[in-house]
Amino acid sequence: MPHLECPSVVENALIRTGSVARRTLAVLVAMAVSGSTAIAQPPAAEAQVKAAFVYNFLKFVEWPAESFASARDSLVFGIVGTSATAEAAAFFLAGKQANSRPIAVRRMPADAPIIGVHAIFVGDVRESIQPQVFYEAASTNVLSIGEAKGFATRGGVIGLLVEDQKVRFEINPEAADSAQLKISSKLLALAKLVRGSKREQAP
Repeated sequence: MPHLECPSVVENALIRTGSVARRTLAVLVAMAVSGSTAIAQPPAAEAQVKAAFVYNFLKFVEWPAESFASARDSLVFGIVGTSATAEAAAFFLAGKQANSRPIAVRRMPADAPIIGVHAIFVGDVRESIQPQVFYEAASTNVLSIGEAKGFATRGGVIGLLVEDQKVRFEINPEAADSAQLKISSKLLALAKLVRGSKREQAP
């Protein structure tokens, strides 16, 4: 597993002993409770923190075996729509690896079919097209991550939010099950678990 990296606003949260997996989890915990993630920080800093969360999420999700043709295949990460966090994630993930797989970042139009990717970050897109995005993601074993209000309860797998001036995240286990994704119990333990649509119906 590659060494954990995170932006400068949370670098002090790193624990330099123990396994990389433990360090990754420790950083997620620290990021979730640290005042460095407060919304009082400049927007760019908040976006960087969220991008670090996105990167670490990828290390604790298991896709169906058929999602990859070989052990050397890249993990393709789609950026759907635009936002400060979407741009920060695209920059932060470039050149990174997740569980020994290189991450390939692909930008996708908001109305493009959700195919050929393993995970997506949904930026600022029209609310009316979100059901289609959730439906296609669930149908193609794609991990959907976003920051829109109620993202996880509406059918996304992981939703980022700011609560008590700190960045938190919600996970919808039913949405993960619909996409046949296995999320580590360690990551689930750090999240607020929510329920919502298991699988959005196509419009």
